[in-house]
Amino acid sequence: MKELKAAVVGTGGAARLHAAAYAGGEQTRLVGVVSGDQARAEEFVAEFGGRGYRSVEEMLEKERPDVVSVATLEWDHEAPVLLALAAGSHVLCEKPMAHELAAGERIMAAARRAGRTLGVNFNYRSVPSHRLIEQELERGGFGRVGLFSAHMHAYLWPHLLDLLRYFFGDPEEVTAAMVDDQTLRPPVSGGPRGRAWEYGGSAQGELLYHPSVAVAATFRYAGFVATMSGSALAPLEQNFWSFALYGSGDALVVDRATRANLNGTAELGKIAERIAALPACSYEESFALSVGGFVEAVLAGKPAPVTGDDGLAEMRLDAAIVQAARTGRSVSFSHAA
Repeated sequence: MKELKAAVVGTGGAARLHAAAYAGGEQTRLVGVVSGDQARAEEFVAEFGGRGYRSVEEMLEKERPDVVSVATLEWDHEAPVLLALAAGSHVLCEKPMAHELAAGERIMAAARRAGRTLGVNFNYRSVPSHRLIEQELERGGFGRVGLFSAHMHAYLWPHLLDLLRYFFGDPEEVTAAMVDDQTLRPPVSGGPRGRAWEYGGSAQGELLYHPSVAVAATFRYAGFVATMSGSALAPLEQNFWSFALYGSGDALVVDRATRANLNGTAELGKIAERIAALPACSYEESFALSVGGFVEAVLAGKPAPVTGDDGLAEMRLDAAIVQAARTGRSVSFSHAA
């Protein structure tokens, strides 16, 4: 059984979960951790193994890892991803893939040139209940879908955009409205100056990423409508997200997904009964499943469970929402890319 050498760039909360997944995996061994904070790197090495490095270049040269997780902040994704791809590593990048569309496009071009596997860690696709829902949608278990509606804490906004695409694919048209208040935006260490959550540092940022007061978007699909709303004022620990899915054959409400149980509380129909019977899936477990799925794909020579194309498509959908909210006009998503 082949063992992959793995490295992690970053030492934040997400990086810790990547490192734990590699260190605990049967087919991976953590060989390197990169951080500008030497003390943090040493903590990771003591806990998970490998060696600590101050630069991505040095780590790549000395360790030559098979897979690299880039778990820095979004505006620091591009450089380490490009370096790892150029060095011949497969890359799992934290979400969102980049802080601007141009950077996402450069990352995709580099992955194609390198011929390496590029994945994006939208870990909530790995939650068992979400896999079950996607399978039921694929086989027609909900019948004809009429409405999907979700609301969430702002932190989960990009994740739910990705889940929307996971369940239904890309919409045909997007409309949106947004209410913003700078005073309600928490500061982000190392982030762009000015508007902390909207990339670009000004009202002209092309991606929303984290709404502050409230944002709502409507997505028109062929034959049905989906809606999403998010706010930083939602109680995160009590409600990561809630959503409902209504079809001609079955209905489902998933209420109050939490860090301890991302399956949430499922009610209404037969599919809800199956979800309710699933074991709880925690936030930490979703990372282990997601990283494990990426490793399996690399070993099998298959595309990542969530590809770089998926990551770029999520960014483009976010940009279409921002455009629709600013202009007060619907945006044809087929042209937004």
